[in-house]
Order: sequence, then C-alpha cells, then structure tokens
Amino acid sequence: MNRTLPLSVSGVLLGVALAAADYHVDWKAALFIVLATVCLHFYSAFSKGDPEKGKVWTPVFLALTIVCGLAMLHFSFGTIFLMEPLVLMAFGYMIIRAVKHTTFISRGKGILYIFMLFGIVAVYGSYFITSHTFGSWPLIFPAVATGLLSIAAKADSEKRIFRIALTAAGFACMTAYACLRMFDPWHFLYILSIPVFFTKRLDWATFTFAIFAGGGFLAYLL
Repeated sequence: MNRTLPLSVSGVLLGVALAAADYHVDWKAALFIVLATVCLHFYSAFSKGDPEKGKVWTPVFLALTIVCGLAMLHFSFGTIFLMEPLVLMAFGYMIIRAVKHTTFISRGKGILYIFMLFGIVAVYGSYFITSHTFGSWPLIFPAVATGLLSIAAKADSEKRIFRIALTAAGFACMTAYACLRMFDPWHFLYILSIPVFFTKRLDWATFTFAIFAGGGFLAYLL
C-alpha cells in the first residue's frame, strides 16, 4: 500500500502543476482530483487485502472516490451533465473496474498497465481536467517520464540495470521537455531529485521527481 501511494499521485501532481504553468486552473478541481486518486488507491488496497478489513473499508473508499470524482468534474466543468464529464465518468468507471479486478499493481506486473495508468493517464488526465485542453505535443515527454519511473519503482530490486535504464530514460524525457520550453534554470529543478534515486525507495524518488519537476515550472511564473 505504502509503495504504491506515492506513485498514484506523482503523475497527477505533475499534470496539475504543468497545467497551472500553462493556464489558469480551478484549484478546487485540482484538489479533488488528488483526493479522488488517493481514495482510489486505498479502495484498491483494501479490496485486495485483508478480507475482514476489506468488507468495512472497501465500500467506504469506493464511495469517497465517487464523491471526490463528481466534485472534481463539477468544479472543472460547472456541471456533470455535459458530454465531456459523462465521458470522463465512464472512463473513471473503467479505471475503478480495472483496479479492482487486476493484480498488476500489487504484484508489480503489467508493465504496460503501470506505464499507462501512472504515466499517460495520470499526467494527461489531470492536465485536461484542470485546463480543459490536452496541451501541446511535448507534454508526452513528462507523461512518458513518469510512466518509466513508475515502472522502475515497481520492478524487482534485483533488476538493477533495468531500473537504472528506465530512470535514465525518464530523466532524458523530462530534459527534452524542459529544453523544448522557454529555457530557464527553474525548468531543470527536477535534477535535484537525483540523489533520492540512489536510495531503495524509488516510489518516493518518483514522487520527489514529480514535485520538483512541477514546482520548477510553477516557480518560473513567480
């Protein structure tokens, strides 16, 4: 549970920060997308964990996920009865079903699943929810970077070369994005997270990467 939680929110926080750096975002929608992500994480953990605890907490976190998700859509679009919110609700339902009925996350398998959910979906989804646009094409780089770092965090510790290669590729992608933007030292703030990747907790290293990367683009606006 603790290993997956920082990965669950890393891509979302990075997407929100990059959207805020490009547009004026609704921070209430941003808050609820983070809360919905956290609740979804605990829903997944309890639905696959201790059956006794699961009977009590799984319905609670499912309800909280739904409430936070609806609040997110309400603050983002002003109503949930438009085509885009309805499509997003259907997409969210599929994510909930996938999280409940797969064991990819808990067993560290399903590389594509981890890459898409923690990388592409998290970054692009949060960016779209808070800005109502998918942004310019270079946004693919931070999305891919977060996905690669998430795979590295979930990979077995014995696969050291594999994890190093994924981490290097993730930083290369973020560097490409920073170079494609207007050059400013703040855009490279994510480099400060490198020492954390020398620890055994690549999940928190990925979280730190997301905080520094997003924070650098926000700091540029100050």
